[in-house]
Amino acid sequence: MPLLQAQEITYPDVQRLNRDRSIAFLSASALEVHGPHLPLGMDMFMARWMAEETARRFAEAHPDWTVVLYPHIPLGTDELPLPGSVDGTQQTIYRALLAHGASLAQAGFGYAVVTNGHGGPRHAAALEAACRSVSRRHGIQMLSPSIAVLYGIVTGGRHDQLESHLGRPLTEKERQGLLHGEHAGTMETSFALAERPQQVDGTYRELEQMGPPPFKPLAFVGKAVAPLFGRRSERFQEISSSLAGGVGWLLNARYGYGGEPVTYQGDPSAASAELGHAIRETMVQGCLEYAEQVVAGELSAEEVRSIASEAVIIQPGFWQRLGLISAAALGTAGLIWALRR
Repeated sequence: MPLLQAQEITYPDVQRLNRDRSIAFLSASALEVHGPHLPLGMDMFMARWMAEETARRFAEAHPDWTVVLYPHIPLGTDELPLPGSVDGTQQTIYRALLAHGASLAQAGFGYAVVTNGHGGPRHAAALEAACRSVSRRHGIQMLSPSIAVLYGIVTGGRHDQLESHLGRPLTEKERQGLLHGEHAGTMETSFALAERPQQVDGTYRELEQMGPPPFKPLAFVGKAVAPLFGRRSERFQEISSSLAGGVGWLLNARYGYGGEPVTYQGDPSAASAELGHAIRETMVQGCLEYAEQVVAGELSAEEVRSIASEAVIIQPGFWQRLGLISAAALGTAGLIWALRR
């Protein structure tokens, strides 16, 4: 069966869905400033391409399945707060995915894959948390594999795959470019050069490595506390450094913390269309592998997680729940104090 577009199928088509042989693909990312050289829709382009290409390959490999591609969801949170970015709350994207997932389950889909091109920590956390919640509540296996795959590209975990697709070793400039940030840096600029070169401003060749100023108090606390986590101290340090960078970037964009507004992270000058094609192939193969493992029962959708699912404080509803717990604790303490008087 060919890849179907959700907006073109009919109600009888929906009624014929076989839950064990039906899968939906959709993407979710908003517009965001991506340096002086890339379009605002960079995250959307990446997310949409991953959904389309993964869905196409899955449909080819499973001709007896119903594979449906849903329209892009232009929502997100933790976008760089500069003019041109479209930023929403974490609860907005989380609830939108909950509603979407419930609708897919009601329609008769047994599986759903949500792709994402935006690395904002709370955005990725919202997508992954929503997928877990939908999977538990509605009898559908819903997963968001993108950040787990993209994280491997920018931390070195998938560099062997990149080199295999390139047919050569990464140059030291390419390797360092990938390791020093993903926002409009080497990875995203390479993707754009491969996907839509006409929309990449040629000044990317002249841009030097840049990054946001880390929020020093958070970075200091993370470094000081990390040894307490024993074997997981390195992982804790990695997460705290990421959070310090994210907070510092927000403060930089809104209040000038650390100097002039920083609009990209990494080294765009290390990018190339050649590297972009290898990155695209690594992306789609990673997403497809996760989807195949879930439909084969080798992995549950809830097990598909990235670093965004590890830090408790960035999970949807954490601060609301903390507020309720604190209010309840204070109320209980006040009641006990009053009764003892």
